[in-house]
Amino acid sequence: EVFYGGVFKSATEPYRRTDMSEPNRKQMHQFLQPAYNNFLSDIGESRNKPIAELKKMANELSLGQAKTALANGMVDELGYIDNVIADLKERIGLKEKDKLKTVSLNDYAGSFKKKKNFKVKDKIALVYAEGVIYQDKGDHGNIVDNDYIKILRKIRKDDKIKAIVLRVNSPGGSAIASENIWRELTLAKEAGKPVVVSMGDYAASGGYYISCLADKIYAEPNTLTGSIGVFSMIPNMRELYNDKLGITFDTVKTAKYSNGLNVVYDMDDYEKSVYQNSTNALYETFLKRVGDGRDMARDDVHKIAQGRVWIGSKAKEIGLVDEIGNIDDAIAAASELAGLEKYRIAEYPKQPDPMQEFIKELTGEKDDKGIKTRILQEELGEHYDIYRQVKEVVNMKGVQARLPFVLRFD
Repeated sequence: EVFYGGVFKSATEPYRRTDMSEPNRKQMHQFLQPAYNNFLSDIGESRNKPIAELKKMANELSLGQAKTALANGMVDELGYIDNVIADLKERIGLKEKDKLKTVSLNDYAGSFKKKKNFKVKDKIALVYAEGVIYQDKGDHGNIVDNDYIKILRKIRKDDKIKAIVLRVNSPGGSAIASENIWRELTLAKEAGKPVVVSMGDYAASGGYYISCLADKIYAEPNTLTGSIGVFSMIPNMRELYNDKLGITFDTVKTAKYSNGLNVVYDMDDYEKSVYQNSTNALYETFLKRVGDGRDMARDDVHKIAQGRVWIGSKAKEIGLVDEIGNIDDAIAAASELAGLEKYRIAEYPKQPDPMQEFIKELTGEKDDKGIKTRILQEELGEHYDIYRQVKEVVNMKGVQARLPFVLRFD
C-alpha cells in the first residue's frame, strides 16, 4: 500500500506502476538535459570542439575505438603506460634512468590540510551531512538524527563558534529525522549563529528539508535538489501467503483496527484514507518549512514542490538556492554573516585518530560495522551498491522524504 504527497514524488512508482509516469518522465528530462549540456560545454571548452560536433559524435557512436578518438581530437596520443611515464619525466626534467615518484590521490588531497591557528579563537563549524537520513540509528557513513542533534547542540552551546556551514550531500530519508535535525539548526540560528548550506552532488527531499532554513544556500550547477515531497509504503503479503504458500491467518479483535499495521491483511478504504491524510499532513509541514526558510508563500512553494527534482542552476532561478558556488564560497559567506575577519574551521563529525580506531578494532571495543562494510565491499565489488540499497529499504522507518532514484557517479 503506497501513500505519497506530490505528483512528481516518483520513488513509489516501481510499486504502483509498470512504466514511468509522464510527470516523472518530464522531470527526469528537465534535469538530465541541462546536466548533459554542462557536460558537453566543459568537454567542448577543454577539447576546443563545438557542442554540435560533440553531439554528432555521441549520436553516431563514433568514439568506440582509440584510433577514432584520436582522429576526432578527443585524445592527444595513443600509447602505453611506459609512454606516459616517459612523457611525464620529460615534462618535469627527469632523465630516462631517473625514478618517477608518484603519490596516491588520497595522500595528495591530505597534504593540503590547512594549519590550525589556535591563536584565533573564533571558529566556523563545518558540519558534513553525508548519506541517507535515518531516525534513531543507521549504518556508518550516514546521517543519524540522534548523532547530529548532539553535534549541533554542542556547536550551539560553544561560544567560540560564530557560524555554521552545513555541507549536504544527501538524497534524504526519514521525514521525522529530517525534522529533528531542522529543529536543532533552527535553535542554532535563534542562538545567533548564521547557517549557510553548501550542496554537493545532491541535497534533495530530506536533504533539502535540513537545508531550507539556511541564511544562504549554495549549490553546484549540477546539484540535484528540491524533491519537496514525502511518501510511505506498507507491505501487503496476503497474496503471497494465501495464494502462493497456502498459509492463511485469522484473528480475534476487541476493536475494529486493533490489528494495527500488519502485512497479512488488506487495508480498507478508511485505513487508507487515514494514512494518506497523515502523509499529506507531513507534506504540508514540508511546504511550511520551505516557505518559512525561503520567505515564500505556501502556494508558491507547492508549484515547484510536489516531489519534483531540480538541477542546481534551475533551482537558483526558482528560488530554492541563492547562489551557484562551492564550499569555499559558503564558508566565505558564513564569515561575512558572522562579521568575522579571522577565524578557523572546526569540522564535524569529529574524525577519530586512525591508530586509536585500529586499536579499538583489534580489541573489540569498536562497533564492527566498519569492518563488516569493508569486507562486504571487498567480497561484493560492484554489487555492493545493490546490497546497500536493499538495506536502506529494510531500514526505512515511517514517512520518507528522499530522492526517487539512486545516483551513480562512475
